[in-house]
Amino acid sequence: MSEPKQAKIRPDIRAITRLVPPSGNLVQGQSELPIDARLAAEAAAIIAASQNHYGGSEGDANLRKAVAEKIAKYNGIALDVDARPFELMITNGGTGALIGITQAYLRGRSALVFEPYYPYHRRILEEFGGKTEAFELDENLTFEKDALLARCKELKDRAEFPLRAIIVCSPANPSGKVLSQTELEAIADVAKELDLLVISDEVYEHYVTGENPHTPIASLPDMLERTITVNSFSKSWNISGWRLGYAYGKGELIAPINNAANVIYVCPVTPLQAALAKVLMADDDYYTRLRDKFDTKRIAFSEGLKELGFDIYNSGSAFYIWARIPERFDDAIAFNEMLMRDAGVGMTPGSAFADSDTWDAHVRICIAREDTILEGAMEKLKSVLA
Repeated sequence: MSEPKQAKIRPDIRAITRLVPPSGNLVQGQSELPIDARLAAEAAAIIAASQNHYGGSEGDANLRKAVAEKIAKYNGIALDVDARPFELMITNGGTGALIGITQAYLRGRSALVFEPYYPYHRRILEEFGGKTEAFELDENLTFEKDALLARCKELKDRAEFPLRAIIVCSPANPSGKVLSQTELEAIADVAKELDLLVISDEVYEHYVTGENPHTPIASLPDMLERTITVNSFSKSWNISGWRLGYAYGKGELIAPINNAANVIYVCPVTPLQAALAKVLMADDDYYTRLRDKFDTKRIAFSEGLKELGFDIYNSGSAFYIWARIPERFDDAIAFNEMLMRDAGVGMTPGSAFADSDTWDAHVRICIAREDTILEGAMEKLKSVLA
């Protein structure tokens, strides 16, 4: 009788982060760059003025207006901030939006994610009564439309946890992959044919550096009516601890999410929303500078990694680097443990983002760090790998 297959080891990203000194922490996916000075000043003034009380569950009116302007400018989607039910709501981070979506639409249902996937897309559903099914991308992180359609049909027709939604993450966490227009259209066609929701996680939209531009799937024909878009200010404004994000879509899609958020969170943090509203659209070049800063980091750190034998995936974005570890190694967990022990540098093993063994020799490297941290980490990597 054959031995039962052992459960796959899943590295705990937060646990790894605690084991690495700040000088070598390339693990957790948050920006550790300094807060915008004007944003910090506005927050301090608003808190000091005692504007620290409950607000609406849908979020601060001024911030909602500013976000609608941002969406119109950068995504080409017009929202009516005065519409009822709300088409746009501020959430307790992107995670708060995903929890609200799960409560509203995915209890007893499932959603499909593309592997390698963001672990919280799975964990949130499983914690709140839903289920996630992985659809594995090939070694080039691409897929065939017919295979996607067949898998979705199979999942939609089953009795338990029938498929309700496809989760799109572009640029992707962990790989940074920016979906092409053709890939987005394929996903949209499948969603329309099978009457599925699309949950579009666009947290990394302002880090796109490659030939494929960021295209919101909601902007494709007939997709706004079935798409809930989730975003966050955590990365692009270096305020992950503020827990501010947003979700938008047709009012009838957003209303149940707002009902859930009202019960779970009451409201997003009020003084910090008011501060962000004052600066969000005040600088026309903010996101251009952000993209260029990260592209410079990506190019420099990638070159160093290549010299050490890493094979870098050309993702088209610049918050993460997704790489195959040097060929003489084949287990990213053991490789990362060696780096932490001998160099004081940590990355995230690829098995944290997959059910299959395909990505066991890959790592995700977060470069949202000061240049001095990245330069020091590279020197430490050279000390043990060169």
